[in-house]
Amino acid sequence: MNIKDMVEANTILKIKVGSELYGTSIVGVSDIDYFGVCIPTKDYILGTQKFELLEERTNPSSSDKRNTKYDSDFTCYSLQKYFKLLSDNNPNVLETLFVNKENIIYSNRAAEEILRYKHIFLSKRAYYKFSGYAFSQKRKLLTKDPIGIRKELTNKYLKYAAHLIRLLFFGIELLDTGSIKFPTDWAKYLIQIKKGEWPLSHIIDKATYLEEQLVNAFNHTKLPELPDLEAINKLQIKLIEGHYYNK
Repeated sequence: MNIKDMVEANTILKIKVGSELYGTSIVGVSDIDYFGVCIPTKDYILGTQKFELLEERTNPSSSDKRNTKYDSDFTCYSLQKYFKLLSDNNPNVLETLFVNKENIIYSNRAAEEILRYKHIFLSKRAYYKFSGYAFSQKRKLLTKDPIGIRKELTNKYLKYAAHLIRLLFFGIELLDTGSIKFPTDWAKYLIQIKKGEWPLSHIIDKATYLEEQLVNAFNHTKLPELPDLEAINKLQIKLIEGHYYNK
């Protein structure tokens, strides 16, 4: 069995992420991003074969072409890699714990149990991860020329701006409430940013304000210092053993 078939046969969760999840999809423009989790077969857990990630893109990242509404990306992680990224509070992965029903394409009992016990993954690490990712987008925003011959350059510039503000919004919300609501209440504002309706000066001022709010949220958050690693370990073992038993 090749990896693609193995992943398809053992997927426990598949959802829509990105703009579809956030509520910031622009009709006729936005592509669709899919995210999945699978429990690999014993060959990849007990045996010598290794699997962490499968990526399928209709428009490869090496291409100079911009994604369109006809393009889609699918990223599927092994359960072990997924839990590692969740424990690290990786923003792009952590947000999948809060997916709304409308964006769940498939989930089985194992996936439902992960979503039910999402709190064991949350911690103050989120502050460092969200602020770090936001800083990366801000640096790109300030070092890339938004005015160029290529339209793609302007599109990337706007994407950096939208990602920057979104990450700060989500980080604050998570630290304040222990959750992230989807679709986001800031969808309309984020769409305006993506369309270039706000100048760079506004984006930077807004980011500076939100960075201060993120620090304040960190100082007052009720999230624990670290994720519950013992509970995460037990859940991972339980789900893998249960998956094999049901097979």
